[in-house]
Amino acid sequence: MKNYLLISLALITAYIIIRYFYFAPKLVFGEPAPSFEEKSIHDSIINLDKYKGRYLLIDFWGSWCNPCRRENIVLPLFYSRYKDAKFKNADGLSILNIALENKHEAGLNAIQSDKLDWPDHIIQIEMMNSSLPKLFGIKQIPFKYLIGPDSKILLSNPDFKELDDFLAHNLSKN
Repeated sequence: MKNYLLISLALITAYIIIRYFYFAPKLVFGEPAPSFEEKSIHDSIINLDKYKGRYLLIDFWGSWCNPCRRENIVLPLFYSRYKDAKFKNADGLSILNIALENKHEAGLNAIQSDKLDWPDHIIQIEMMNSSLPKLFGIKQIPFKYLIGPDSKILLSNPDFKELDDFLAHNLSKN
C-alpha cells in the first residue's frame, strides 16, 4: 500500500511538472517579440512595425472557445479605455486579434457578433498548426501577450486585472 501511494504521488508530481512546462509561455519579459507579416481580414499587411510607439495586445482566441468568447465581452470596454490613452512611454493601445479557426467565416461572424470593432484581425484556419501560434509558442487559448512600444514582451498571458494594473500604472500624469 505504501509503494502504491509513493508511485501515485510521483506520477501526480510528474504530471504537474510536465503540464507546467508544456503550457509555460514561450516568450517572457524583455524578449523581442517575434517578427511576422500576415494579411488581415481586410487584406492589409500586418507586422510589428505598424505598432511602434504604442502598446500592442496580441490576443489569440477562437470563435469555438467559450472562455475566449467570454473575454470578448470585456475586450471592447478595455480597448475604448486605453486606445487613445497617453502613457509615459507610448501613445495608446492597439489590439491585434488572431482567431484560430477551421473556417474563415466562423471567425468573421464572431468578430462581428462580439463587436470587436478595432481594425486589426487575422484569421488563421489551421488553428494551433497555423504560423502565428507556432511562432509565439501558443499551446492553449485564450492567450495574450502585451508588447511594448519597443516591440519587446512586457506581459505573457496576463489576466485583465494584471493588464489593467500595468497600463493604469504607466499612464502619463499630464
